[in-house]
Amino acid sequence: MDDAQELEDRGEPDGSVAWAGVQTAGRGRHPGRVWYGEPGASLLFTVYWRPSRFRVPEFAPSLTVGLGLCLWMEGLGAASVEPVRLKWPNDVYRGDRKLAGILVRQRWSASGQGCLHAGIGVNLSAPPSGAPFRTPATSLAEAGLDLTPVQALTSLLPALATALDHRDPRAACEAWLWRLDAEMELSLPAEDRPRRGVVRGLDDRGRLVWDTSSGRQTVSSGE
Repeated sequence: MDDAQELEDRGEPDGSVAWAGVQTAGRGRHPGRVWYGEPGASLLFTVYWRPSRFRVPEFAPSLTVGLGLCLWMEGLGAASVEPVRLKWPNDVYRGDRKLAGILVRQRWSASGQGCLHAGIGVNLSAPPSGAPFRTPATSLAEAGLDLTPVQALTSLLPALATALDHRDPRAACEAWLWRLDAEMELSLPAEDRPRRGVVRGLDDRGRLVWDTSSGRQTVSSGE
């Protein structure tokens, strides 16, 4: 993501990509979160776009990017045995295991312009044994797909463009949503204990809508 910012700063057009063969300083939504991968075992890159590239810019960009990943994986056949699902707010699962992660950040320039930077990591082959993942992980190789990082990136970028231009990303993302109409546990900021609720969908901004013991709620941040 730092390299992508350098590309933007020197005037490279939006849609530019910074790609890492090996990641040694990965970052997540929270301090200390990393993405593990041996050389060639993961697709690791950041792409940035102007907000105007999103047909529905008010909808959560991490979910729009996740939609692109789901469309790509469906096209590859990754969902032929276990379903591919979009886990709110920024992961893609195959079955109940994590296949890809997304980190989106908005960066503003001194002129008030800026781009949305999407850092994306996809497990191409099995993660190293013993890696301290918070959740179980899977890979495209486990779905019977043998892709190099170059092959994966080349085929993924058009699917991302399709998602950015989607007329109704909320409905599309909702169709892919993990645990839809089922119970999910969610850790919320500033709360010591996770909450549980039944996922009902997304609102127009990409916030999670779920039913809890306190009634129907919308959640804007959590994991």
